[in-house]
Amino acid sequence: MSMEEDLYAVLEPLAAGVVWGGFGDAAGYPRITLQRISNLTDYSLKSRADVETARVQVNVYSKDADEVLTLAPLISQTLTDYRGGSVIRIKELSRRDSFEETGGDVIRLQMLDVQVRYRA
Repeated sequence: MSMEEDLYAVLEPLAAGVVWGGFGDAAGYPRITLQRISNLTDYSLKSRADVETARVQVNVYSKDADEVLTLAPLISQTLTDYRGGSVIRIKELSRRDSFEETGGDVIRLQMLDVQVRYRA
């Protein structure tokens, strides 16, 4: 499996919808979106190595502020504890609070930046 598939599989049980990029077909709350922000490939003297490091932003959305405050640390712990598939290690880099207003609703948001070391 790819790194994207591994992260999806580990996060899917935690929320009503988990998608890469945008909401897509995700329905209900809480929602998790993932987005690759940057990528670094390792090289040896002779060739490209099969290990890469990606910075991934994990957005946690909910209509309930308490749910976001409970879910974000659980997501962080789940990711940083995970070793398997293509994933070698995940480290949390930062976490930020925000909100979005849509259709009169205030959607609570936490953005987690994680560093994912994985086999490409």
